Amino acid sequence: MFFNRKTFPTLTILLGIFILFYSFALHAAEKKTFKPFVLAKIEAGMPMDKVKEKVKKQITESPFTLVAEYSPYDGAYIFIITSDELKSLAAEAEYGGFAAPQRVSLTQVGKQIQIAYTNPVFMQYAYRMKDVDLQPILDQMTQAFGFDQFFGGEGLTARKLKRYKYSFGLEDFDSFYELPEYKSHVEAITALIKGFRDKSNGISRVYQIKIPGKEQVVFGVSMNAEDANDEELNVRKTMDIIDYLPLKRTAYLPYEIMVDGDKILAMHARFRIAVYFNDLKMFGKHGFGKLLSTPSAYEKAFLAVSGAKQIEEDNDNGTDGFIN
Repeated sequence: MFFNRKTFPTLTILLGIFILFYSFALHAAEKKTFKPFVLAKIEAGMPMDKVKEKVKKQITESPFTLVAEYSPYDGAYIFIITSDELKSLAAEAEYGGFAAPQRVSLTQVGKQIQIAYTNPVFMQYAYRMKDVDLQPILDQMTQAFGFDQFFGGEGLTARKLKRYKYSFGLEDFDSFYELPEYKSHVEAITALIKGFRDKSNGISRVYQIKIPGKEQVVFGVSMNAEDANDEELNVRKTMDIIDYLPLKRTAYLPYEIMVDGDKILAMHARFRIAVYFNDLKMFGKHGFGKLLSTPSAYEKAFLAVSGAKQIEEDNDNGTDGFIN
C-alpha cells in the first residue's frame, strides 16, 4: 500500500500548508499594482545632446530597434522603440498593436534630465492583452536603460486596469472614437497618410509600425504644439496642466492611431489621458476640468486626418469633456 495510517496525517498537514501558502501567493499576486512609467535615471550636469547620444547608444546595444525620435516641445525628447519579439507578442492580442511601440523620454527639469520609459506590463493589462506576458520586454528595457522606480499616479491592480474607467459612465479601453471604415486595409492606410500630409489638420505622423501576421498598423501622431491658438491640440499646454508633478510623464507621448483591417481606431481621450494620469482630480488648476473641450477636439482632428467629413460645429455643445 502506497500510504499507511502513520504517513497519512503527515501528508494531510503538508498538503494543508501547501494550499495555505498557495492562497497567500495568489492573494499577493492579485494585490500587486502597476504604474505606467519607469524612472531609469536622473542625469545632472550633462547637456541634453550628450544624454541623447547615451540613450541612443543604449538602444543600439539592446534588443530594441529605434523606430523614430522627436521633440514634442522644448526640453523634451522621445525615442520610440520596438523589437521583433515585442511585435510578435502584440500580434497575439486583438488590439495589441497599441503596445508595440514603447517610449523612452528625456525631460529637462532645471539642471537635471530625467530619463524615463513606459512600462509594457502596465500596457499589457490596460490594453487587455489576454494571455500575453510583456514582463520579458520590461526586463529587457530595465537591462538596457536602468531602473530607479516605477511612477505615475496611483498603482492599479491588473483587475482594475483591465476594466479601467476614470469615472462611472466614461469610456474604457475599447470605447474607440468612431472613425471612418474603408473598403480595404490598403485604402484605410492610404487615406490616413493623405490626412497626415494636410498640415491644417494639426496632426503629423511621427512613426508607423506594422504588426506581423495581421492587417494592423499603428501610427504615432504629434499634435500641433506650435499653434498657440489651438489650445486643445497644443500638447505643451496640455502637458503643463496634467504633467505638473516632479517626475515627468513625457513618455505618455505621442498619441496613437491604428489601422486595424479596414477600420481606423484611436483610443478615446477620456481613457488614454486618464489611465496614464489616473491620480489627477476632476477640478482644480491641474484637474481634468481644464480639459473640457479636449476629447471633442481630438475627435474632430482624428476625423479630419482619417478622411472623414468635418463634424458640424453645432454638434459641439461644450459638454463633451471629462464631465458628461
